[in-house]
Amino acid sequence: MGGTIEVVSEAGSGSKFTLTVPLERLADETVAGATKTLISADAGQGPGLRVLAAEDNAVNQIVLRTLLDQIGIAATMVGDGAQALAAWEAGEWDAILMDIQMPTMDGPTAARSIRSREKLSGRPRTPIIALTANAMSHQVGEYLAAGMDAHVAKPIEAERLYAALQSALAPAEDAPSPAISRHHRANSR
Repeated sequence: MGGTIEVVSEAGSGSKFTLTVPLERLADETVAGATKTLISADAGQGPGLRVLAAEDNAVNQIVLRTLLDQIGIAATMVGDGAQALAAWEAGEWDAILMDIQMPTMDGPTAARSIRSREKLSGRPRTPIIALTANAMSHQVGEYLAAGMDAHVAKPIEAERLYAALQSALAPAEDAPSPAISRHHRANSR
Protein backbone atom coordinates (compact mmCIF):
# COMPACT_ATOMS: atom_id res chain seq x y z
CA MET A 1 0.00 0.00 0.00
CA GLY A 2 3.05 2.23 -0.24
CA GLY A 3 3.49 2.73 3.49
CA THR A 4 6.04 1.86 6.12
CA ILE A 5 6.11 -0.16 9.30
CA GLU A 6 8.61 0.72 11.98
CA VAL A 7 9.39 -1.12 15.19
CA VAL A 8 11.36 0.00 18.21
CA SER A 9 12.05 -2.72 20.75
CA GLU A 10 13.55 -2.49 24.19
CA ALA A 11 14.49 -5.69 26.00
CA GLY A 12 12.26 -6.20 29.00
CA SER A 13 10.00 -3.25 28.12
CA GLY A 14 8.27 -4.32 24.94
CA SER A 15 7.94 -3.00 21.42
CA LYS A 16 6.34 -0.02 19.73
CA PHE A 17 5.03 -0.47 16.20
CA THR A 18 4.26 2.46 13.92
CA LEU A 19 2.35 2.04 10.67
CA THR A 20 2.28 4.86 8.16
CA VAL A 21 0.02 4.40 5.15
CA PRO A 22 -0.65 7.12 2.60
CA LEU A 23 -4.43 6.80 2.54
CA GLU A 24 -6.53 9.19 0.55
CA ARG A 25 -8.83 11.14 2.84
CA LEU A 26 -12.47 10.55 2.11
CA ALA A 27 -14.55 13.47 1.06
CA ASP A 28 -16.22 14.95 4.12
CA GLU A 29 -19.65 14.20 2.68
CA THR A 30 -18.77 10.46 2.35
CA VAL A 31 -17.65 10.19 5.96
CA ALA A 32 -20.50 12.38 7.16
CA GLY A 33 -23.04 10.33 5.20
CA ALA A 34 -21.71 7.03 6.53
CA THR A 35 -21.56 8.40 10.04
CA LYS A 36 -25.09 9.76 9.85
CA THR A 37 -26.44 6.51 8.43
CA LEU A 38 -24.58 4.11 10.72
CA ILE A 39 -24.17 5.95 13.98
CA SER A 40 -25.86 9.25 14.66
CA ALA A 41 -29.33 7.74 14.57
CA ASP A 42 -28.28 5.94 17.75
CA ALA A 43 -27.15 9.09 19.56
CA GLY A 44 -28.42 9.24 23.08
CA GLN A 45 -29.68 5.66 22.97
CA GLY A 46 -26.82 3.85 24.65
CA PRO A 47 -23.69 2.43 23.09
CA GLY A 48 -22.99 2.74 19.37
CA LEU A 49 -22.80 -0.10 16.94
CA ARG A 50 -21.35 -3.31 18.29
CA VAL A 51 -19.10 -4.61 15.53
CA LEU A 52 -16.99 -7.74 15.90
CA ALA A 53 -14.09 -8.00 13.45
CA ALA A 54 -12.22 -11.28 12.90
CA GLU A 55 -8.89 -10.64 11.18
CA ASP A 56 -5.61 -12.50 11.75
CA ASN A 57 -3.25 -10.07 10.00
CA ALA A 58 -1.98 -7.28 12.30
CA VAL A 59 -1.62 -4.73 9.48
CA ASN A 60 -5.13 -5.49 8.20
CA GLN A 61 -6.43 -5.08 11.75
CA ILE A 62 -4.91 -1.59 11.89
CA VAL A 63 -6.38 -0.63 8.51
CA LEU A 64 -9.80 -1.97 9.46
CA ARG A 65 -9.76 -0.28 12.86
CA THR A 66 -8.74 3.02 11.22
CA LEU A 67 -11.54 2.84 8.65
CA LEU A 68 -14.12 2.05 11.32
CA ASP A 69 -12.78 4.71 13.70
CA GLN A 70 -13.36 7.31 10.96
CA ILE A 71 -17.09 6.73 11.30
CA GLY A 72 -17.12 6.36 15.06
CA ILE A 73 -17.18 2.58 15.33
CA ALA A 74 -14.84 1.07 17.90
CA ALA A 75 -14.80 -2.55 16.76
CA THR A 76 -13.83 -5.49 18.94
CA MET A 77 -11.00 -7.26 17.13
CA VAL A 78 -10.24 -11.00 17.32
CA GLY A 79 -7.58 -13.01 15.49
CA ASP A 80 -9.38 -16.06 14.13
CA GLY A 81 -12.72 -17.73 13.54
CA ALA A 82 -12.69 -19.67 16.83
CA GLN A 83 -12.24 -16.42 18.75
CA ALA A 84 -15.01 -14.84 16.66
CA LEU A 85 -17.36 -17.72 17.54
CA ALA A 86 -16.49 -17.41 21.25
CA ALA A 87 -17.01 -13.61 21.16
CA TRP A 88 -20.33 -14.06 19.36
CA GLU A 89 -21.47 -16.53 22.03
CA ALA A 90 -20.41 -14.18 24.84
CA GLY A 91 -22.02 -11.01 23.53
CA GLU A 92 -24.48 -9.37 21.22
CA TRP A 93 -23.29 -7.84 17.95
CA ASP A 94 -24.89 -5.64 15.34
CA ALA A 95 -22.53 -6.96 12.65
CA ILE A 96 -19.52 -9.22 12.20
CA LEU A 97 -16.69 -8.49 9.77
CA MET A 98 -15.09 -11.86 8.97
CA ASP A 99 -11.80 -12.56 7.23
CA ILE A 100 -11.92 -15.78 5.22
CA GLN A 101 -8.49 -17.34 5.63
CA MET A 102 -7.51 -17.47 9.30
CA PRO A 103 -5.71 -19.96 11.51
CA THR A 104 -7.52 -22.27 13.95
CA MET A 105 -10.92 -21.75 12.27
CA ASP A 106 -11.55 -20.06 8.94
CA GLY A 107 -14.28 -17.51 8.29
CA PRO A 108 -16.77 -19.77 6.46
CA THR A 109 -16.56 -22.41 9.22
CA ALA A 110 -17.14 -19.74 11.87
CA ALA A 111 -20.09 -18.33 9.89
CA ARG A 112 -21.69 -21.79 9.54
CA SER A 113 -21.22 -22.37 13.29
CA ILE A 114 -22.81 -19.02 14.14
CA ARG A 115 -25.77 -19.68 11.83
CA SER A 116 -26.28 -23.15 13.31
CA ARG A 117 -26.17 -21.83 16.87
CA GLU A 118 -28.53 -18.98 16.01
CA LYS A 119 -31.11 -21.54 14.87
CA LEU A 120 -30.62 -23.74 17.92
CA SER A 121 -30.80 -20.88 20.41
CA GLY A 122 -33.38 -18.71 18.67
CA ARG A 123 -31.00 -15.75 18.66
CA PRO A 124 -31.64 -13.15 15.97
CA ARG A 125 -29.49 -13.35 12.84
CA THR A 126 -26.29 -11.30 13.08
CA PRO A 127 -25.17 -9.88 9.72
CA ILE A 128 -21.77 -11.30 8.68
CA ILE A 129 -19.68 -9.53 6.05
CA ALA A 130 -16.82 -11.46 4.42
CA LEU A 131 -13.53 -9.60 4.03
CA THR A 132 -11.09 -11.22 1.60
CA ALA A 133 -8.99 -10.78 -1.52
CA ASN A 134 -10.53 -14.03 -2.85
CA ALA A 135 -13.39 -12.35 -4.64
CA MET A 136 -14.16 -14.45 -7.71
CA SER A 137 -17.87 -15.07 -8.17
CA HIS A 138 -17.67 -18.77 -7.23
CA GLN A 139 -15.76 -17.87 -4.05
CA VAL A 140 -18.29 -15.19 -3.06
CA GLY A 141 -21.02 -17.78 -3.71
CA GLU A 142 -19.29 -20.11 -1.22
CA TYR A 143 -19.22 -17.36 1.43
CA LEU A 144 -22.91 -16.66 0.96
CA ALA A 145 -23.66 -20.40 1.12
CA ALA A 146 -21.75 -20.54 4.42
CA GLY A 147 -24.19 -17.98 5.85
CA MET A 148 -22.42 -14.71 5.18
CA ASP A 149 -24.59 -11.81 4.05
CA ALA A 150 -22.19 -9.72 1.98
CA HIS A 151 -18.61 -9.46 0.75
CA VAL A 152 -16.03 -6.67 0.71
CA ALA A 153 -12.89 -7.26 -1.32
CA LYS A 154 -9.40 -6.58 0.02
CA PRO A 155 -7.66 -4.26 -0.12
CA ILE A 156 -10.63 -2.71 1.60
CA GLU A 157 -12.05 0.45 0.09
CA ALA A 158 -13.73 2.60 2.73
CA GLU A 159 -16.84 3.36 0.69
CA ARG A 160 -17.45 -0.34 -0.05
CA LEU A 161 -17.01 -1.25 3.60
CA TYR A 162 -19.39 1.49 4.72
CA ALA A 163 -21.94 0.52 2.05
CA ALA A 164 -21.79 -3.15 3.10
CA LEU A 165 -22.30 -2.21 6.75
CA GLN A 166 -25.17 0.10 5.85
CA SER A 167 -26.80 -2.60 3.74
CA ALA A 168 -26.33 -5.30 6.40
CA LEU A 169 -27.83 -3.05 9.06
CA ALA A 170 -30.68 -1.72 6.92
CA PRO A 171 -34.03 -2.63 8.37
CA ALA A 172 -36.70 -4.49 6.47
CA GLU A 173 -39.14 -2.08 4.84
CA ASP A 174 -41.63 -2.30 7.68
CA ALA A 175 -39.18 -2.79 10.55
CA PRO A 176 -37.87 0.00 12.81
CA SER A 177 -34.47 1.52 12.08
CA PRO A 178 -31.37 -0.42 13.23
CA ALA A 179 -30.79 2.12 16.00
CA ILE A 180 -34.33 1.66 17.26
CA SER A 181 -34.02 -2.12 16.92
CA ARG A 182 -30.75 -2.12 18.87
CA HIS A 183 -32.26 0.09 21.55
CA HIS A 184 -35.36 -2.11 21.74
CA ARG A 185 -33.29 -5.32 21.95
CA ALA A 186 -31.15 -3.84 24.71
CA ASN A 187 -34.19 -2.77 26.74
CA SER A 188 -36.15 -5.97 26.19
CA ARG A 189 -33.60 -8.21 27.88
